[in-house]
Amino acid sequence: MDLNKIRYKGDLDDTRDLFETYKVEQIIDSHEDIMKQHTTFREQLLANSVRLTSVISPRLSKIITKVKKLFDIKENIEFFSLNDLRYNAFAFRLKSSISVVFTSALLENFSDDEILFVLGHELGHIVYNHNRLLLLYNPSEKAITFLPILAEKKFLRWQKKAEISCDRAGLIACKNYETAVNALVKVTYGLTEKNLDFDLEELMKQLKDVSGSEYMARLSTASHPLLPVRLKALELFSESPLFKDTGKIDEDRLNNEIDGLLQLTNFYPRIKSAEMMMKFVAAGGVTIIAIDRDIKLEEIKSLVKILADVFTDDPEKEIIYNKSQVTKQLNQSAAYLKDKASDNDRYYALHFLTVIALADGQFIKEEKDVLIQLAGMIGFSEKDATDIVWQTLKQIGINIDIKLNEIAENVKKHYAKLSQ
Repeated sequence: MDLNKIRYKGDLDDTRDLFETYKVEQIIDSHEDIMKQHTTFREQLLANSVRLTSVISPRLSKIITKVKKLFDIKENIEFFSLNDLRYNAFAFRLKSSISVVFTSALLENFSDDEILFVLGHELGHIVYNHNRLLLLYNPSEKAITFLPILAEKKFLRWQKKAEISCDRAGLIACKNYETAVNALVKVTYGLTEKNLDFDLEELMKQLKDVSGSEYMARLSTASHPLLPVRLKALELFSESPLFKDTGKIDEDRLNNEIDGLLQLTNFYPRIKSAEMMMKFVAAGGVTIIAIDRDIKLEEIKSLVKILADVFTDDPEKEIIYNKSQVTKQLNQSAAYLKDKASDNDRYYALHFLTVIALADGQFIKEEKDVLIQLAGMIGFSEKDATDIVWQTLKQIGINIDIKLNEIAENVKKHYAKLSQ
């Protein structure tokens, strides 16, 4: 079975984007080199868990052999059991072998077919080479990843898409949707059919009840999609020709519906005041940027970074290029903020716009005048607006050294000529 034929398009597209647009290969290679200098996790497993060979566990050996043959995997696969009461599993590749780790609780409580699903899922990560991309995580925990913000947003969205691909691999391995459901429900909720008469539509109602909550935006950094999303995505796949010849859901519809499901946890304001605040900052930001005839990249990057940090996974979609549309959005969002937003929301809207104005290392009179004008649109007096602007200035200072930029530009021009 060629697993690439069933891979979710969103997973494949984001993987390509991370390598081609964001050039993550070098970061991954560097992290791999660092890891080689430390004791391998496999050695820890050999010391602290049991390796389930064909002699020790004929049952699991048969399951591994079945999936290896189905997925046409040539490398040797080692199977370890880790003493743990939770249901969990993971896999990793070392040079010429693959290690799969299952917790003892999972092995003791899952049927052979359910283990087939979990094993197929974990080996899907290996076949699709997902594990290399996971090296982009920052183990120091000072930041989520080693990546700049837009690349990190892409990476976090990709992770959930990768799980969709591997759920498909698990279904291919166990060949039965109900079995896959049972395995996923056990792993996620810890419940079996003894306490759960599974009904996907009922579970989707639960998802609908929370879908409009601001909490959903917090899940944008989660590594896995919500279980109802995974189960619905897997159901759609099971009814497509990618899984069975009689499937009636074509690939375009399959991809579109799953894209929509995954957007439920995108980072985007669910509360109206937060959305209007974002719209005001986006329109006000480009208004400030356009004041200067010599438009500075620092100001543009500052606007995009604020949108990405505070409001949305897709900051580029919020940038407006048409002047009349900018004016319309500015008026609509300002009116809402003035009448319905909290003082805190209005304060931060002006604060963010001030940060953008300061991003190029200058604070010219025209920028201050526009900031005061924008502040008035959302209900601030000139005095209060001036206080907020100067508070922001004191907090962040002027972070761009104009003279340093001039020197750097001269050096760049000089060496550019020498290289010609």
